[in-house]
Amino acid sequence: MDISDTAKLNLAIVHGSHGYDYWDQTHGMTSYLSMILYELTIHKKLTQKQLVDLTDLPKQSINKGIKQLIESGYLSMTVDPQDKRVRFCELTPTGEKFAHEKLHSLFEIEDKTAKKLGKEKMKQFTALNEEWSNTFWHFLTEERSN
Repeated sequence: MDISDTAKLNLAIVHGSHGYDYWDQTHGMTSYLSMILYELTIHKKLTQKQLVDLTDLPKQSINKGIKQLIESGYLSMTVDPQDKRVRFCELTPTGEKFAHEKLHSLFEIEDKTAKKLGKEKMKQFTALNEEWSNTFWHFLTEERSN
């Protein structure tokens, strides 16, 4: 039985996603905690809504992770001076150290993978993946509206 290119792509995406799940499990992390730490390591300061939008995780999971990180002293919340309704999540210095220690091996695996593929393939892969994702979501949204 021949597998279509679309099915091969789907299987590759799922397989890659399971790799991140496996990393979380082997490092004693929940996916929502690792994703919050990952995003805050990259972006430094985000609202809860931005975390939800960036991770595609349920608001409840992000909220649970935020509470756990605050209780551990790894995250602080600050109020936006321009809009008192907006609260930003930021890693504390202890949280930055914790995130670096926890995520270091993941960043190393990602860097090794990118280096093995090379700059040109990484650019192509990123562009094609973004195009695929945007197109897929366009047709998915279109289907929902019909």
